[in-house]
Amino acid sequence: MKNSLKISLKFMFLMTVILGILYPLSMTGIGQALFNDEVNGQLVTKDDKVVGSKLLGQTYESPKYLQGRPQEVSQLSPVSDEQEKAVSSRVKERQSIEGRKDKVPADLVMASGSGLDPDISLKAAEYQIPRIAKERQMTEEKVGAIINEHIVSKVTPLNTEERVNVLEVNLALDETNK
Repeated sequence: MKNSLKISLKFMFLMTVILGILYPLSMTGIGQALFNDEVNGQLVTKDDKVVGSKLLGQTYESPKYLQGRPQEVSQLSPVSDEQEKAVSSRVKERQSIEGRKDKVPADLVMASGSGLDPDISLKAAEYQIPRIAKERQMTEEKVGAIINEHIVSKVTPLNTEERVNVLEVNLALDETNK
């Protein structure tokens, strides 16, 4: 009995060292060596200061910025009355912000599963061009060109969707509009 306990404790200690210390350290080292940017969250810096991550959405309150998806998560059914009211409210709010009454792209009124998507569809970005151009006193063509410079194609088995990273576009807008 004592022998079994002794062997079990030695095995537990050995596995704790291997799986709790050596394995995490080796994976961290390999990640830092081979995938440094990804392991560190693809941080974006401006003037030697971290301003965000390419992987996480941020909230932009100022109307001069491209705005992303709503940053909230819910477990509501897509057909629930509560979800319908929330989306309807967001549509009215977005139409008010944009000064338009036409159809709002789904990205701008539907929260994602994580609530932190960094990208929006090209259509959602283009929908915001008139407001951004007016607020920044730029032409719509110039704002559109900046957005088009930051298009990334997202390939899935069923389609290819053009998207833009909200943070990267906003930084480019700030650089252009100094």
